[in-house]
Amino acid sequence: MLNRRLLRIKVMQALYALEQARSATEQLAIDGIAELFQPDLNSMEPQNKRQLEGYRKLANLLFAEAIKTNQPAEDDDAPKKVLKAANDGLLYYQIRRKKDRQHLAQMMIRQVNGIYESYLQTLLLLPELGQAAQTDSERKYRDVDEKPFSFESTLNDNTVVQALASYQPLRDEALRAGISWADDLGFVRKALREVLKADDTYRAYCAQATHTADEDQALAQYVLRTLIFKHDTIRDHLAEIDLSWAENSEVVRGLAIRTLKSVQSVTGLQLEPLTDDWDEDQLFMNTLFEQFQENNDEFETLLVDQLQNWDVERVAMLDRIILKLALTELLSFPNIPVKVTINEYIELAKAYSTPQSGKFVNGILDNLSEKLQASGRLRKSGRGLLDNK
Repeated sequence: MLNRRLLRIKVMQALYALEQARSATEQLAIDGIAELFQPDLNSMEPQNKRQLEGYRKLANLLFAEAIKTNQPAEDDDAPKKVLKAANDGLLYYQIRRKKDRQHLAQMMIRQVNGIYESYLQTLLLLPELGQAAQTDSERKYRDVDEKPFSFESTLNDNTVVQALASYQPLRDEALRAGISWADDLGFVRKALREVLKADDTYRAYCAQATHTADEDQALAQYVLRTLIFKHDTIRDHLAEIDLSWAENSEVVRGLAIRTLKSVQSVTGLQLEPLTDDWDEDQLFMNTLFEQFQENNDEFETLLVDQLQNWDVERVAMLDRIILKLALTELLSFPNIPVKVTINEYIELAKAYSTPQSGKFVNGILDNLSEKLQASGRLRKSGRGLLDNK
């Protein structure tokens, strides 16, 4: 399975985007209501602006109440057009919310699958750099100020890089995913010139005409680990391609390293699967995402009760999402220990929210978990019983 923290991050990001979309959708509905009660400048009849403004405010109040209850607005004293405006706004809001929820649930899954595409792109960069190195070694004329370089061998001669270049399954997967460096060869040449050729380890490798299989493996690993994943020039460019590179890179790195090592294995070069149990990973994310939505009102009430001396609305939006996501996991996954869940969401708060959020989330979740256990609502089984006390 994939690292569960990465999956939690993807769900958290999807829920944050959904909350942002909710605010935007609510404002669009309010704008639509306001439009209905604007004076008709083309009418020959006198316009009662004060009355129209009163209708607008009443429609907004009815709409806000309808959102809270998720029920059509009702008010026997309200004019029909005011009631209709509020309920039309509610219908628009509900339809957009449903579409946003479906879209972001799908996007969450696509972003995880995108990790595999980043893995393929990273692997393909090695033979692309090798080809660029070979072309560079064949140049007859060089810049006057170019630093001398020994071309006894190049990255293209490396047996690990050659194995990647000739591995048909890699080419097939890249073609299927539409991945190629063909439109970004300028960057490849820049990476060779500014990163590889400036590196002492790579220069020493190229100064030797022959290499053992272990030396080739060591060089390929070095280029991957130290230059591709750590050098600013390459890392920053990969981050531009994949906006989630910061959290995805660790998984991509692990997959790529194991792939390079497989060149010297008994079975030979093999691509790594993204996960050993995609169904389980997908179920984990979908359960968190959907159960968060289904129980949002209940969790909000739990937070209000817990934060009696706080204005819940002033608690950072991301902190509220993290707290409710932790509650979702505590109550939906009996096999995950309480301490594991709490510690994971403390780390998410530290990494993604405010500097004080880690301690804040820790205190709230400790208290909430104790109350839920005392009430019998929070029950663990199997592995979930570990470290529970």
